[in-house]
Formats: sequence, C-alpha cells, structure tokens
Amino acid sequence: MNPDYRVEAIVILLNEDCILQGYFPLIPYRHDIVRNLREMGCRRKSDCMNLSEKSLLDIGLPDAEMAGLFRRFLTMYDIKPAKLKEIDAVCQTPEEASSFRELYHLPGVKSTRAALYYKAGFRSLEMLARSSVEQIVAKTESVIEAENLNLKVPLMKEIRTHIAVARAFTDCFDTAE
Repeated sequence: MNPDYRVEAIVILLNEDCILQGYFPLIPYRHDIVRNLREMGCRRKSDCMNLSEKSLLDIGLPDAEMAGLFRRFLTMYDIKPAKLKEIDAVCQTPEEASSFRELYHLPGVKSTRAALYYKAGFRSLEMLARSSVEQIVAKTESVIEAENLNLKVPLMKEIRTHIAVARAFTDCFDTAE
C-alpha cells in the first residue's frame, strides 16, 4: 500500500465517482496530464508535488486556476494524522489495527466502515482493489444480515471510489474495470 501513487493512477482517480464536483474541470485533461508528466520524468505523486506553475501549465493545464486545482487534487487523498489516532482505541488486535491503518486511507472511511469491510473479509486495500462492486456489496450485505448490524450496505458510488483509490494506492491497474 503506497499513498505515493504512480502518475498513471491519476486517470483512475480523476473521474466523477472519486472526486468532488469542484474537481470535474480536470477530468478532460487527465490523459494528457499523465502522458506529459511521464515525459517530464514524473513517476509518482511525490514527483509532481513540487512542480512549478509553469511546469503544470506545460503538462496541458490551460491556466493558473486549473494548475492550482490540480495541485489541490494531488493532496485530496492524503490522510490526516488525526484520523489515525482513533485506531488503537477501536481495534481489538494488532492484526485488526494494521488492517484499519490501510482502510482508513479510503475517503470517508472511519471505524464503522473499516469494521464492516474487515468483517466482510476486505482487510487490505489490495483485497478491495481486486474486488468488484458486486462482490463488496454481497459480502458487506451478508455481514450486516448475519450479525444483525444496524448498518446500510455502502453506496455503489462509495464502493467504486474505494476500489479506485485502493487500485491507485496498490498499483493494481490490471484489475481496472
């Protein structure tokens, strides 16, 4: 699991399922951005973080506003350290805590969703990356019913986002739909 994802993951992450509406203007540029970043020698997100505004314009972004938007996009999946602090309080075993540390990298995932994924057998980002939306729905639904949990199955959009981020962070592009 590596949140310093390959630049190719930008194509996966820059889609309507994975980003807030404010980032939608970047979507038409995603393939050009990736191609041009690779030509500039950028291989991972960290290589892009210190690019100048001129360099960002050189990769195909039309203006300074879009360059700033792209710079913010690069950090939107960064996990806040405060989010990780609750893990030790909610986890029963070191294995569970290790799993939660990975699952917490998914947007919007906190202890309840992480516990549901964990109980459904999705204990790492790689497991999610190699799963389909249908598999995740079926397994989480099964856990909710079997344990009589007062939870709802994750929304399809949420699952698609989690799969995309998991694929980006694990370099599992071969499983992309």
